[in-house]
Amino acid sequence: MRAAVVLLVAAAAASAEGRKSARVEAIVDRVDAAHLQATVTKLVSFGTRHTLSETTGPRGIGAARTWLAAEFAALGKLPGSRLKSYEDRFTAETGPRIPKPVELVNVGALLPGRDPTRALVMTGHYDSMPSDILDPKADAPGADDDASGTAMALELARVFAKEQPALSLYFVAVAGEEQGLVGSKHLAERLKAEGVQVVAMASVDIAGNAEGQDGIRDSGTARVFSEGVPAVEDEAQKKLREAVGGENDSPAREWARYLQRAAALYVPQLRVRVLLRRDRIARGSDHMSFARTGVPALRLTESRENYRRQHQTPRTENGVRFGDELEFFDAPYAARLCSALAAGLASLAHAPAPPREVVLGGAVSPDTRLRWKLPDDPRATAVVLYRRNAESVTWEHVSAGPRTDHLELASLVPDDWFYAVATADDEGEESLPQPPQQLGK
Repeated sequence: MRAAVVLLVAAAAASAEGRKSARVEAIVDRVDAAHLQATVTKLVSFGTRHTLSETTGPRGIGAARTWLAAEFAALGKLPGSRLKSYEDRFTAETGPRIPKPVELVNVGALLPGRDPTRALVMTGHYDSMPSDILDPKADAPGADDDASGTAMALELARVFAKEQPALSLYFVAVAGEEQGLVGSKHLAERLKAEGVQVVAMASVDIAGNAEGQDGIRDSGTARVFSEGVPAVEDEAQKKLREAVGGENDSPAREWARYLQRAAALYVPQLRVRVLLRRDRIARGSDHMSFARTGVPALRLTESRENYRRQHQTPRTENGVRFGDELEFFDAPYAARLCSALAAGLASLAHAPAPPREVVLGGAVSPDTRLRWKLPDDPRATAVVLYRRNAESVTWEHVSAGPRTDHLELASLVPDDWFYAVATADDEGEESLPQPPQQLGK
């Protein structure tokens, strides 16, 4: 029995048709640029947040994390809030950028979901660095890198505080990013050890500067980086990827595209670009720690960077100004990026469980055959098919149909197309699309 590829069901095709969810729209609308500005201003006031800086007194990382922990805790006390304070305290051992063992603390908030075993994670790193990575005393205001991402963690916790999502959400300010991603590494490993399945993770790092070093200003676009070939891939997954050419269809890429679609729908004034790299050339961020544990992870960052304002002790040399200072932080621009991420997280947090064991059939045939196992989730009332030409990198065709476990697509030669399948609920919230995980007849 064949199911037509273009069959649309009005009640179940909200996302495919671009109809907004009132619930997601309300979350997005709560994002406030003034809150981001206030948080970045406060974090800059600590002088430095170097991982190895003071832990007592008004200056340094100790004062910063004490303040952040209090802010997250205060959000949990707001009327109707469901947030719970979250702390991940550990000792970082000696390494290339850590001359002696030091206690580090990741602080944040947890919003419990109906399924406590599955979660989404968002991080910004609250440590900063001057020109010398091992100098804990020099000024390192870190307004953009990464008070911007830390401010978004706090703001997203605030706007989600009263929600009751299907998935749990962790909003965490991590430490030690500049010392080798040590805070996010510990967090990723801890969650895995606790049996929490992280469905998707987002690192927001360097996300509040709209003017590049070349003087070009761009406050209307953002970049998303994600890995193509997964960092964790077994032999069977490798063979399938090589057989179907799935280098651009990793779980991380599907998460990046998902965020791009959510941003286009809810934040039309911001264009999110999905770049086909794990991160910027020879650089990295905290999403890499999660990718190494097998989690679909991405990095959200500004469109144009000014490298004179990154990892620089504030100073002027030959009339050129260096330093990641408060005056260069663009709160309205950062709010657009925060809103885009809020849309993606809200959509996915409320979505039904995805299809399992998607099988691609029809090789040496003019027709494509797809089948999958539906999740044991009654909210999955529809199936959404994504399709793109094999010479394209973004999904070109989206169609939604009734709850079914198979499709046969006449005259669509499997060699010429890429596919993915998602589930959707009656509100149009979609799971992450699942590309084929097996080959069949």
